[in-house]
Formats: sequence, structure tokens, C-alpha cells
Amino acid sequence: MKKIILLFITAFSVALITGCFYDKEELVYPTTGTGSNCDTANMRYSVDITNILSASCYSCHSGTAASGGGIRLDTYNGVKNMVNNGQLMRAITHSGGASPMPKGGSKLPACTIAKIKAWIDRGAPQN
Repeated sequence: MKKIILLFITAFSVALITGCFYDKEELVYPTTGTGSNCDTANMRYSVDITNILSASCYSCHSGTAASGGGIRLDTYNGVKNMVNNGQLMRAITHSGGASPMPKGGSKLPACTIAKIKAWIDRGAPQN
């Protein structure tokens, strides 16, 4: 009986120790990074980009009383101007040369930044 109990404890211990040996951190703890789970294909201004800007930027950068330095991101022309002068990417990536945005907040998720960059890299079309 002692041998059976010892065998069971040994087998259980081995299974417990090696059970997670081959787990990959990125599979066990997925992130919202720019990996394969971040679809940046076919980013459209009218849907994807405006949704991102609405959620993250419009509270300060919209309307006639745009409190964010007079910068309006609720119109295509306003966004396109910030794209053309490089300020939009510098602001959202916190890379310098522009105030880090969102002001007083954390940097946007990597996937969100990748989506904006993909749209810009395709010429920032008004689609």
C-alpha cells in the first residue's frame, strides 16, 4: 500500500511540475499588442479612425471650443493636417516633438497606435 501511495505522489508531483513546462507566456497571458491579434488591414477613416479619435481625443479636440490648443480632430481636414505635419503620430506615441496624448493619460494601446499608423501609411485616405 505504501508503494502505491508513493507511486501516486510521485506521479502527481511529476505531472504538477511538468504540466506547465511548455506553456508559452503569450498564449497563457495574451496582450493587446501588435501581434497577430491586431488587425490593421483596411483601416477606414469613417469607421476605424473616427471611432478611435472619438473615444480618445474628442473630449478636448472637437467643436468650436477645442480646448486642446485649438487642434480639432473631429474633422477629416483637422486630422489630415496633424498627420501631414507629423504631430499626430508624435503625440500618440509619446515620442517627443509634440505633447504626449491623451493629455495626462496613458499612451494608447499598441494595437490602436498600429491601426492609426497603418491608415497613415496608406496615405490617410478619407474613406
